[in-house]
Amino acid sequence: MKKQVLLTIDASTKSTGWAIFENTQLTNYGVITATSSNLYNRIDKMIIEIDKLIERYQPTNVVIEEVLPADVRNNNNVFKALIYLQGFMCKTLDKYKIIPTFVVASHWRKICGIKTGSSIKRESLKPKDIAFVKKEYGIDVNDDIADAICIGYATLHEHDNKEDFDGFEFK
Repeated sequence: MKKQVLLTIDASTKSTGWAIFENTQLTNYGVITATSSNLYNRIDKMIIEIDKLIERYQPTNVVIEEVLPADVRNNNNVFKALIYLQGFMCKTLDKYKIIPTFVVASHWRKICGIKTGSSIKRESLKPKDIAFVKKEYGIDVNDDIADAICIGYATLHEHDNKEDFDGFEFK
């Protein structure tokens, strides 16, 4: 059986969490940080580091958290910055003939059993993401890494309770 490698990304222009799953096992994770005051310099750093991750791990699939205006409190500048970053990530992945999958936070959190909704503040979700990773994997990580790991968990367990599915298969 060919090794399947999943790279999951919780992207931000300042702190991008990532996780690697080989077959179904979490094997590595980390965070990429950028501190420049120039948005394009931060995006450039993120893309360079994501490119290195792709070269190192050679993922067969990549899942990225989708950005929605409501996720950034409808702040148009932040939304545009994250969309620019997603575009550059897609261009980088295209170089490797990888088509990413995008997943919204409410979807992956639902699979992880983390309740979301209009009355629940985003700030209260981050500790729950961290606690989920601690419970499931026994590791202490920051919120960016926790989100990337949760995205991977959700990707791998999305069909666990569906009777009409034979098991997870990567594309």
